[in-house]
Amino acid sequence: MIHRDDIGIDIKYDKKSIAGYKRVEPGQFVIHLRSFQGGFAYANVEGITSPAYTVLDFVDKNENDPLFWRIVLTSTDFIKRLETVTYGIRDGRSISFADFSTLKFNVPTFEEQRTIGKFFKKIDLTITLHQRKLEKLQELKKGYLQKMFC
Repeated sequence: MIHRDDIGIDIKYDKKSIAGYKRVEPGQFVIHLRSFQGGFAYANVEGITSPAYTVLDFVDKNENDPLFWRIVLTSTDFIKRLETVTYGIRDGRSISFADFSTLKFNVPTFEEQRTIGKFFKKIDLTITLHQRKLEKLQELKKGYLQKMFC
């Protein structure tokens, strides 16, 4: 889930055409049940999504930490588990919501979820910082190589 301005494409649309779109709030998850590509999209920002997508939210927000569930619902292990409730071979796979709702989870306490979520968020931030540093160093290397062979 990203801001429209951040995708680098100027998308034209009629405001009337978005009237049926679904509102997505930070901490919610979005999935396309009929053309499943793998994993859930986590909303960091408020926005809208096509009615073709399903927006999932917690019934009791005091018992579920969205950052923890973001890690779970985008993990390779979870996506492999989803294969047991997907069907079809054309145009992507579909998920049976009834079957999906039967998946069982071992769920830690809310405080444990919060600690785990914060921990992985910190790791994600560290990875992002290192990726930016790597990109800068690669640009520096490229510049030095150009100067060296000119």
